[in-house]
Amino acid sequence: MTTTVSRLLLAAAAVALPLSACGGDDDGGGSDVPEGAVEVVGTDALAFEPDAISAPAGEVSLALVNDGSIPHTLVIEGFEDDLKLSIAGSGDVDSGSLTLEAGEYTYYCDVAGHRGAGMEGTLTVE
Repeated sequence: MTTTVSRLLLAAAAVALPLSACGGDDDGGGSDVPEGAVEVVGTDALAFEPDAISAPAGEVSLALVNDGSIPHTLVIEGFEDDLKLSIAGSGDVDSGSLTLEAGEYTYYCDVAGHRGAGMEGTLTVE
């Protein structure tokens, strides 16, 4: 009986180990994106994806993910001293939060030339 139980445990471990090594997460976001954060992706096309996001009023949590190879930032106009997310290379993630009242805010990349090339978006806080 002990041999049968041992074989069953070994078989279960052999199946479970490769599955656990696959990793991944259920929310579709990067593994470094905090749960509940609004995710914005910076691309080499000097764009944010999406370029319009929304969040409830109060503490707004944002995550900036680099989908390319060039550095980007995300700052909110009027709140540049309160929050600045920075990503340097492919796969980088930076996150942070700040408290915002209901309204419409512009977020942009402050790397030289990026905002002028159209790298900005709208954050609607409701």
